[in-house]
Amino acid sequence: MGEKLSAWIARIGAPAFRRIYRFDRALRRRLTPAGWLLAGLFVLTMIFGFNTREAAIYQLFGLTVALFAVAMVAAFRLPLAPRVRRKLPEIATAGVAFDYTVKILSGASRAYDGLVVEDLLALPPADPAAFARYKVSADRTRNVFDRLVGYPRWVAFMRERIGATIEAVDLGVLAPGGEREVLMRCTPIRRGVLEFQAVRVTRPEPLGLLKSQAMHELPGTLLVMPRTHPVAPLDLPGSRRLQPGGVAFAGRVGEAEEFVSLRDYRSGDTPRRIHWKAWARTGRLVVKEYQDEFFVRHALILDTFGDGDSERFEAAVSIAASHVMQPRSNDALLDLMFVEGQAYTLTQGRGLGAPGELLRVLATVSPSHGAGFLGLAEAVELAAHRLSGAICVLLAWDEPRRRLIATLRARGIPVRVWLVAVDGESPEAGPMAADASHFRVVRPAHVAAELARP
Repeated sequence: MGEKLSAWIARIGAPAFRRIYRFDRALRRRLTPAGWLLAGLFVLTMIFGFNTREAAIYQLFGLTVALFAVAMVAAFRLPLAPRVRRKLPEIATAGVAFDYTVKILSGASRAYDGLVVEDLLALPPADPAAFARYKVSADRTRNVFDRLVGYPRWVAFMRERIGATIEAVDLGVLAPGGEREVLMRCTPIRRGVLEFQAVRVTRPEPLGLLKSQAMHELPGTLLVMPRTHPVAPLDLPGSRRLQPGGVAFAGRVGEAEEFVSLRDYRSGDTPRRIHWKAWARTGRLVVKEYQDEFFVRHALILDTFGDGDSERFEAAVSIAASHVMQPRSNDALLDLMFVEGQAYTLTQGRGLGAPGELLRVLATVSPSHGAGFLGLAEAVELAAHRLSGAICVLLAWDEPRRRLIATLRARGIPVRVWLVAVDGESPEAGPMAADASHFRVVRPAHVAAELARP
């Protein structure tokens, strides 16, 4: 009942919350601390000075209106006409602050002092469905009153979707036609793509109530990688498996093989392997010979079907990313398997891909909704004959997930299970009971400690 109430409030309130949030952002960009104080006085005098016959406080209300009117005229525009260049790093990491530079060239005919530079991130579109899932997850540990107040959760939701905080920097004096370079500091609060929108240069108007501003539209994007942690050495005693086609076809689907040489035709050879061009040149039948290889191949299975708990999902992505970045031998392959609309298998190792490529994929993977885990289980089972071991990062421990683990173990494939659970959940090992040391229950707040534990 509580989750339905939270979801209903979220869906109904999202449009109004967005308007309030946009208005609040606009006020925060234009008002100085003194302006906020005068705005509070404006509201109080408007309420208590409503009856002009019994109180003289309305005169103070008129004064605040006059001050704001003068300040608005003074802050109408900042004739700076800046030209801006932003130099971002190639990538960033969630939760790790980084510095970058912004170069500003003045287009004004006189000098300006007291300038402040702000880099603005784009405001994402409203998504009532995503907000409903977020609010339900955030409200599970709160009382009924907190669940009824939806706007604080909307603020947290939008802060997470915007994705980062950027500190404003004092620019000081900018001479006419002058150029200044400032060092900005950005702290990503989530993985994914950061969308930069514009650079704003401001300074207080003479009364110190509002900010004059000059805006320069400067779109840009930056990919933020998931947070990774050191992983204790993992011992999955799997054997080498036959990989049809060798390394060259390890990431492909089908029966393609790696060409080695030509040889004379033998009775029983399939006609599909006859080299027709060589036969035409030499007049004798020759066939193409292929080579199969045996090597270690592990699957990293990421469960993307959760209950809408973003903290739990982000912990699962962080665990998967940490395993991607873990050093491994040169003769081993790692298959990252997940579902996002459809089943994906991406292979790394032996020249087929670098860890950074898989990390870029994990930076943008998003949760899936519905009962689609069976699609992931089917993809894993189809590839099981090639696997030497499996690392499973799961968001739940229900019957389909336990059945997949039992199937892999029945085929002799060693498995390490990372089950991301919230406080209060203590699931039994189930099919992992015989190998309990490889069944790890991880709380989102303790991911780093659990990964470092042997």
